[in-house]
Amino acid sequence: MKHSFEWASVGLLIHAASGSTFLPNSDIMPVPQVSDTNSTSCSNPNYFSGLQNVTIEVNGLNRTFELYVPWESGDCGPNCYVTGPPSTARPVAMNWHGCSPHVPVLDYAEDISRFNGACKDRGWYAITPVGTRTSGGNFGWNADGIPCGSPGVDDFAFFEALLSFAETELCADMTRVHTAGFSTGAFLSYGIACRYPNQIFAAGTDAGGLSWPEYSTCEAGSGAVPMSSFHSYADNTVPYNGTAAWAGQEAMNDLWRTRNGCDGSEVPTTTFTSNTSNCLRWDCPGAPVEACTLHDIDHCKYHHVHRLLCCLFPTLFCLDPDSMYDSSSSLE
Repeated sequence: MKHSFEWASVGLLIHAASGSTFLPNSDIMPVPQVSDTNSTSCSNPNYFSGLQNVTIEVNGLNRTFELYVPWESGDCGPNCYVTGPPSTARPVAMNWHGCSPHVPVLDYAEDISRFNGACKDRGWYAITPVGTRTSGGNFGWNADGIPCGSPGVDDFAFFEALLSFAETELCADMTRVHTAGFSTGAFLSYGIACRYPNQIFAAGTDAGGLSWPEYSTCEAGSGAVPMSSFHSYADNTVPYNGTAAWAGQEAMNDLWRTRNGCDGSEVPTTTFTSNTSNCLRWDCPGAPVEACTLHDIDHCKYHHVHRLLCCLFPTLFCLDPDSMYDSSSSLE
């Protein structure tokens, strides 16, 4: 199976117990082999290591994203030197921000997600796209259920263009592309997982859902995707139980268990529990589904990227469990 690996029992963050034990199931989780999918960009890189803004044209519209390019040698001490961009293919992670009036929007998104730092620690490429602006001043996406972008803008075409950019311009392992999002970005991340199950390796969402029409379309589709979700019972902006317009979190969990091959007989495993949060994992035949619920926390960023990256490759990237526990969060 495409995603037949074990997700680790990594702790969720909001005021979690820092002394919890982290023991990945490395004996049943084969480590994916990194393949060089673009030898030209690996031997003659177009983008140097570090942060930079990039603009590409999508359907006649200039679209901007922040790109983090990892270093070949990682962090160096006094007796080594950094050699520049990677010469072997690295994973790519995309982070879709929420519907936000904050300017600069990417600084705010990074402050509440720490996405670039998590990718830097792992030697991954990070792509943080910028949404288009609504008449009300928010930056966001035309996602399934909550349009928060300029009218007529196709953000799924933007995603496709980012895939093409990564494949042609970066030394990227295109078999390991991850998507994660918060709020409207979570709606978009769900939509990407529904539409492009063969182009992404895994998806993570914070406080998202799908419109009911798109939910039905996705449910009738095929293609397993490892899914990690976070949602608070106290979320009044994107209610846990959904609305007349979009599906709630329990429905989303059902959708992905079905898509990933569960038949309803599976007993979930508790992967983390505390006074504020609880995480359950279903080991479906096609790919695992993990859902974390939170209590007494409003519409916040729960730093899903740490758990998303760690639960995919715990033996490679998450040998320090204490780094997973971060009590900071921020209202959108």
